[in-house]
Amino acid sequence: MRKAVIFDMDGVLIDSQPLHYKVDMAVLHKCGYPAVLETVVPYTGVSNPDRWPKYRESLNLAQSVGELIKLQTETLADVFSNETLAAFEGIPQLLRRLKSRGVKTAVASSSPHELINLSLSKTGIDKYFDVLVSGEDVSVGKPAPDIFLFAAEKLNRAPGGCIVVEDSPNGIRAAKNAGMVCIAFRNAHTSGQDFTYADYVVDAYEETYKIFNI
Repeated sequence: MRKAVIFDMDGVLIDSQPLHYKVDMAVLHKCGYPAVLETVVPYTGVSNPDRWPKYRESLNLAQSVGELIKLQTETLADVFSNETLAAFEGIPQLLRRLKSRGVKTAVASSSPHELINLSLSKTGIDKYFDVLVSGEDVSVGKPAPDIFLFAAEKLNRAPGGCIVVEDSPNGIRAAKNAGMVCIAFRNAHTSGQDFTYADYVVDAYEETYKIFNI
């Protein structure tokens, strides 16, 4: 068993990726752009500082990046506060098994700290994590390795002693760029994603027990 497990949050721990798509589309609509799901899916797993400049440039939006992020923050708070959130099936059991064996765990998500805290609290799994890291904590987002390297540092673990669980190509590349083993979790929203660079691909969390040797 390796010494630490680092989880992405949206689409890995919590079935919240559709809500992020909903938020991004709502922001783009407010800016006058007729966004559809296909507009926002390519930005799955991309942090705010990287995502909104790309939206602005590719869609020729009149709003500044600061205005876009402010709109997104306001919309996020409204959507996530009023929606029911649930951990993926098998996640509470997996987290309990890891903690019972003394395995250090972290969340490394592109989402803001406020949203990470809200989401983990609403799903009741916040108590299982030793470290929470946000895209706000690093200067470069996924697929750069910074967020995972920072999480490993906070866990006091070498990158080679960490396993990452991800669901997006950007996240998988970030994990591999950090020199970590990566498990791709395939769910209903990501079944068509490119998981080529993942070391393992699972469809249910019970499949990870053998990988983690628990």
